[in-house]
Amino acid sequence: MVVHQQREAQQHDEGFSLIELVIAMIVLGALSLAVIGVILNTQSATEGNRSRVAAANLASREIDLTREQFAASDTGPLDIANGGTMVNQHPLAGGTAGQPIMIDGTPYTVTRSAQWNVTGTGASACEGGSLVSYPTLGITVSVTWPNMGNVKPVESTTALAPDKDTGIQSTDSFVAAKVLDQAAAPLAGISVKAASGATSALGFTDETGCAVIRVNPATTGTAYTVSVNDPTYIDLSGTVNPSRNTGVMLRGSIYSGASFSVAKPGAITVRIVREDGGPLSNAQVAGSSITLVASQYSGSTGATVRTVTGLSTTFSGLWPTTYGAYFGTSAPPGGYPVATLAPGSALTIDVPFAMATGKITNLPVGARSLIAAPAGTANGCTDSRATTFSAGGSADVTLIPGSYDLYVTGDAYTCSPGAPAVAFDAGDNEDFAWAATTLQLTGAPTGGKVWAIERKASGLTGPTTCPTSFSGTAIDISNARSGPFALAAGDWYVWQTNGAVNGSCQSYPDLINPATLLYGQPNVKGWSASPVTLRVTNLNAALYMVVSTSATTCSTTAVSPAPTLPIQGPTATSGATLQVSAPRPASGTVTYNAYVWNKVSGTCTNLGTFVVGPATGSPLSKLPTSTGQVGP
Repeated sequence: MVVHQQREAQQHDEGFSLIELVIAMIVLGALSLAVIGVILNTQSATEGNRSRVAAANLASREIDLTREQFAASDTGPLDIANGGTMVNQHPLAGGTAGQPIMIDGTPYTVTRSAQWNVTGTGASACEGGSLVSYPTLGITVSVTWPNMGNVKPVESTTALAPDKDTGIQSTDSFVAAKVLDQAAAPLAGISVKAASGATSALGFTDETGCAVIRVNPATTGTAYTVSVNDPTYIDLSGTVNPSRNTGVMLRGSIYSGASFSVAKPGAITVRIVREDGGPLSNAQVAGSSITLVASQYSGSTGATVRTVTGLSTTFSGLWPTTYGAYFGTSAPPGGYPVATLAPGSALTIDVPFAMATGKITNLPVGARSLIAAPAGTANGCTDSRATTFSAGGSADVTLIPGSYDLYVTGDAYTCSPGAPAVAFDAGDNEDFAWAATTLQLTGAPTGGKVWAIERKASGLTGPTTCPTSFSGTAIDISNARSGPFALAAGDWYVWQTNGAVNGSCQSYPDLINPATLLYGQPNVKGWSASPVTLRVTNLNAALYMVVSTSATTCSTTAVSPAPTLPIQGPTATSGATLQVSAPRPASGTVTYNAYVWNKVSGTCTNLGTFVVGPATGSPLSKLPTSTGQVGP
């Protein structure tokens, strides 16, 4: 029994010791962590204190070196003032000016700014303080280093007073300019320029955002233009280097009316997306309008209409504020997406929109396809942004909302223009009726048939008689002789045959070919037959051909009276031919007298007459002294 109890006690003691060991380890770990934390915090504080001591020494050193430069020469004060904000100007031995100063492996940045205190110890010059006779030069030195955390930069300031006869003239004047950021906080270290003609002076803003610039006005005074001399900033209107005018400044004065609000510009990328998630291409949306709305703006409104170049378009040089964007020029009833643009940053706004749908009715006879191109498109049907729809008498369209120039193609016409700048709004649109275009011919010959084919569809260029071969299908417009005949708008060749489209040519109205038919207009064209060619052959060299409806005499310099048709010649060799085109009359005949003009002898030799009538025929050729007749 005793043995059993001893054994149980032994087992109980062994188990209890294991639990105690675990608890002891946990307690020891917690205490160790606390001790390590204290050690690390102490070490961090020690390093921070060591960095602050080094930074304070560098700040004191920079003040001493600046004071030494200030007193070293008569121009010292001006050199320091004109230098404005300087960074790491005085390196340690072995260092490089402008680079961080290394101490015990830590890089320090020493920034020195200089500013004239032209109002003494009173109000800031930018706030309208009174000018003192002998301004002091305020020096501020700030020292920073990496991983500062919540530690503030070490700063040291002093005011240096130049000798009354050194550096600063009693006739000097000063321009004080305030520069704030988009949140109305002062901007330090910003270059500001005061210029008059080719002469300019610089100043740099201090910690309060005030820059004081020393200027030398003329005896009668000088006007200055004050500007923010930093192209990386813009004002609310998006202007780089915004400026103000001082008006005429007299000697010994101070101007404090220049105040600027500037910020680092940002960029917004607008992405165009369909509400229904359907596909889009860059070509489809290029040239479309979106409206960009700024919550802070200059002018009467913050909404500006912008043109996109594709599905994604970036607009840069923007004032940092809250922006919204929507498709087109009318804000959607349900609102639009907005986002805040931070200074110098970029953001993306998706602009959704609904497609425009509708129907184009009353299309020209023979229409195969309807083409909608963005309004003002120079290339019409061939523009890469044009959209084509199958067509007969009408066509159903689905378009990106906007204005479109409409065209139609058919068997006998290519790219016939329709209504320009037709507006299609998002959603369903009312049917749009294609306006009728008609042609009526006056004075056209009777008999046979009159045919027409659109110039581009024919493949012909400037035919001089009835077309005999072409690509496309000609249209019988014989009824156009008695009244308006419906055709598609465009340029048309018109001719008369004895019946079949490629039959014997009876008349070809040269003066109305191609006949331009304006969209939606009742076009009326007069028929005038093609001209006849008057030809004289077998002429000697150095002779001219003169054709006139009246008797003509010649001298070595002129023909009188002036010939009815242009003078031809001179001939280059003997046995030559000269010819001229003569218009046909609508009715009756016209008699032309033909002459050979010899300028050397100053004589006109009458060759006889040409009689031209309204009907077509072969060109007239004749030898000198012979006569001929065409018509009636």
